[in-house]
Amino acid sequence: MEKESIEEVRAFNRVYTVFMGILNKSFLKSKYSLVETRVMHAAHTKDGIMPSEIVALLNIDKSYLSRIITSLEKRKVITKTKSSSDGRSVKLSITEFGKKEFEKLNQASDVQVEGLLSQLNQVDCERLVKNMSEIREILEKK
Repeated sequence: MEKESIEEVRAFNRVYTVFMGILNKSFLKSKYSLVETRVMHAAHTKDGIMPSEIVALLNIDKSYLSRIITSLEKRKVITKTKSSSDGRSVKLSITEFGKKEFEKLNQASDVQVEGLLSQLNQVDCERLVKNMSEIREILEKK
């Protein structure tokens, strides 16, 4: 791999994380971090998702995920239930409160992205979105 390619990817990451506000301790000016929001999204998208599925989906450390699950459970955002097929496993579900919190985050994210994109002219916006789509497609192949 060429050093120039490595440097370009790293430079892109630095710009993108600042552009999206990903480095902020609380994501979208909420009481949730980005990773907590992603766990909520996983539980919202698939009711009864297993922690092992989230580990694979988010490429996250099991013990870190465990702490996040505990925190979200204490805040009544998700619930854990024992798996009927394997008593050692648990399934996660988003609570009604969690659904409301997630919807607020989802709307705030839409507003944030709309605000960021509105700072670009139409041509740059279309180019950015097209290139982001291509990047996502490439990364999802791995």
